[in-house]
Amino acid sequence: MTGGTTAIIGTGGLGSAIARRLASGGEHLRLSSADAGSAGALAAGLGGAAVVAADNLDALRGAGAVVLALRFTVLNSVIEQIAEPLAGLVVVVPSNPVSTDADGNIVNLLPPGQSSGQVVAGWLPPGARLAMAFGTLPAGVLESAGNRSPEPAVLFYAAAGDRAGEEAERLIRTAGFEPAKIGGIEQSGRLEVGGDLHGLVVGPAAAAALISDGG
Repeated sequence: MTGGTTAIIGTGGLGSAIARRLASGGEHLRLSSADAGSAGALAAGLGGAAVVAADNLDALRGAGAVVLALRFTVLNSVIEQIAEPLAGLVVVVPSNPVSTDADGNIVNLLPPGQSSGQVVAGWLPPGARLAMAFGTLPAGVLESAGNRSPEPAVLFYAAAGDRAGEEAERLIRTAGFEPAKIGGIEQSGRLEVGGDLHGLVVGPAAAAALISDGG
């Protein structure tokens, strides 16, 4: 079922790709970004499917879920800013806990064995429902792999509780993919850069085998 309203905070490469995939499936979007020009250009390209909100709080108005398509280093500060209304929402986080050093090398921001899902769950207010999704594929691959035929491509996700899982699956299907749950939030390390499920474009049968092999 499509046609819901989702807020997207962050309209960089990945946020824009997620927005385009969701809009193509009939989702209504409320966009917010530190770069107002980026959000405005994205909304213009999506036509009536998206509006630009006045700010992050305004983006949540009327939305049943929010995608925080932000760098991991700014996630906590944005969550603190909008904490009160998040308490009733499904929060979808695609962010990978990585950055680059002075030489351009990718570095992990978390210690070994700690997943981004566990960290983000600790930042959220009580009542918010967390799903880690849409961060396993680069933006360009996410856009090109949607609505694949004859076999759909899978997007892996991890979720805390049934409601978060149901909404994550609805959004993944709206975006043109088949959802595949890997488990609870504690499993989200498998989705991150360096995880065994990151960067894979596979069909449902292969996805099921991969989940089982690594679970």
